[in-house]
Amino acid sequence: MAKLKNDAVGAVDLLEYLNDCSDFSFELEVLKVLVDAGFECQHGGSYSDPVTKKNRQFDIRATKRFDKRFLRLAVECKNLREHFPLLVTCVPRSPEESFHEVCVSVNPKKVQLEPCPDPYFPAMLPRSRGVRLTGEHTIYRSGEPVGKSCDQIGRSPNGEIIASDSDVYEKWSQALGSADDLTLFACADGENRTSTLAISLVFALLVVPNGRLWTTEYDATGKRTQDPQQVGHCSYFVNQSFRHRGAFSDDVLNVSHLDFVTVAGLTQFVNELTCDEATLARTFSHEQVANVLATKSDE
Repeated sequence: MAKLKNDAVGAVDLLEYLNDCSDFSFELEVLKVLVDAGFECQHGGSYSDPVTKKNRQFDIRATKRFDKRFLRLAVECKNLREHFPLLVTCVPRSPEESFHEVCVSVNPKKVQLEPCPDPYFPAMLPRSRGVRLTGEHTIYRSGEPVGKSCDQIGRSPNGEIIASDSDVYEKWSQALGSADDLTLFACADGENRTSTLAISLVFALLVVPNGRLWTTEYDATGKRTQDPQQVGHCSYFVNQSFRHRGAFSDDVLNVSHLDFVTVAGLTQFVNELTCDEATLARTFSHEQVANVLATKSDE
């Protein structure tokens, strides 16, 4: 912690903090955007970190239902200041990184993901399957910029450039930790939310104020191809696998990217995924999911 002045802190100082610096006030701003967009939200709560096994807090979890499709967001908020914005360094996304996964989940008593043994018990059957979407079917296209490094950039009192990733890393690791729980819920949507079959998508998001997110781009040789510019959204490759062990089978889902967004970028991000029925069909890749499941069943 920085050394503090001995002057008493009063109402004026507290109001300045609440108006300009409070992460909680910023969370409420982000929460309103999601509620206005039709999401069912949880604001604040705790979960067990899948790596450290320690209790941690999440900022916002948001779910929006479209019949048997569920969009789930693990949202962390960071009220970055103008003098210490975030710079994400990007390179062209490789074909191997160009994918996302949807979770197809069922109620095993009513719908089966694969041919059933005879005799069988519903509890023995898989209740979910992660379906990997690539190429033209993924929202994360090959060759587009993808983040590989991020730092907050500022200047010291004597004018030297300062770069740090610790605060942002803490926040986006919390977003991924919270997404672990959301993938568990996604694996059970068919059983718990529709009673038959569901298709679910889970995203981990870090939201920062407008004007505080920058990107720069490099090519594969290390040559910078774009100087820093302000953006509303930037994806960041993480390839995080979440495994939920059951008595007879495991539910596995991969979250391929973390998405950095501004408040304005959050609205655009959601609209680009869900603005109409044709967009929803592309986002959840209905035809591709059906083809993959049919192939699996035939096998």
